[in-house]
Amino acid sequence: MVFNIFKWYCFSIFMANVKLVIFDLDGTLNNSAQTIKYCFRRTGEYYGKYDISEECLDTGLTGPFDVNISKVLELKPDQVGEAIRRYVVHFEEQSPRMSELFPGSTETILYLKEHGCKIGLATMMVESYAVAILRHYGILELFDSVHGTTDDFRYGKEDLIRFCLIDTGLNAEDAIMVGDGQDDHRAAKVAGTRFVAALYGFGLDKEYCIENDIPGISDVSELKDLINQLS
Repeated sequence: MVFNIFKWYCFSIFMANVKLVIFDLDGTLNNSAQTIKYCFRRTGEYYGKYDISEECLDTGLTGPFDVNISKVLELKPDQVGEAIRRYVVHFEEQSPRMSELFPGSTETILYLKEHGCKIGLATMMVESYAVAILRHYGILELFDSVHGTTDDFRYGKEDLIRFCLIDTGLNAEDAIMVGDGQDDHRAAKVAGTRFVAALYGFGLDKEYCIENDIPGISDVSELKDLINQLS
């Protein structure tokens, strides 16, 4: 109960005058945990790793992908590029079948747009794959700005947030970032936007929100409910 009061108090501050909502993809809009774990396991087989624990796989669900694959598969620096290429082959084969939008994602985006918000995407997935996933779900046209990383991972999440701001012509104080990882939170702070934690995702919990004085949502639809309460 205490957390709920804290959460809605923060929301009333965070959501005031929001003109742009920037979503992370995996763990925020897209429930892709099983796809990611499957691809890590299949890629690991090439390197003779057949017993990767669930706990280890969980550590690879949020954050920069090149760092995650190196960590999860315990790779040497010169192995990372090849591992990523092998992972991508498995990902392209399995993602449409093993991933799905979190319930309420489409309805929430539509509601935010109807209430005057622009919608952005900032993901550490390679941009061409992110675009393909949004198109697969039939929601690509709902986004005013979509940015992912490049094949060589030259951009960080904070860069992608800034690109969304540039595309929409808005300032950082006009926007919130919604994400499920500590790197999402860090990037939002660096880029100057507000942040809402997707607690239903892969990397954040209520304790993290309280410790960092940030609001969290237990369901993506709570963004829609919040707009209802404030309108």
